[in-house]
Amino acid sequence: MFDIGQVLTKENYTAAAVWCNQHGAHIEQQNGAYVIVENAPEPELLPEEKVAALEAQYGLTRAARTALLALRAQGAELDGTLMSRVDEIELAALSLREKTV
Repeated sequence: MFDIGQVLTKENYTAAAVWCNQHGAHIEQQNGAYVIVENAPEPELLPEEKVAALEAQYGLTRAARTALLALRAQGAELDGTLMSRVDEIELAALSLREKTV
């Protein structure tokens, strides 16, 4: 329906805004015209930031993850979704731990 670089009119501005929200784009004013522009990619988080964001998102501190990992190692039956979140954070934290060794 719309394309990156397309110049908009008053008639199609609202529909273009909806399209942009669904397709990773936005509208900018360039040389007096409104044009569809692709969004810049999200910057890569630093490892520390990624771990902190995942901890906040899942509500899993390092102490909680350590306890859950110990329970799993002892053979406890734990929720699969919970443990995949623990594993996701632990994988992100691995590079931080390797730096301190």
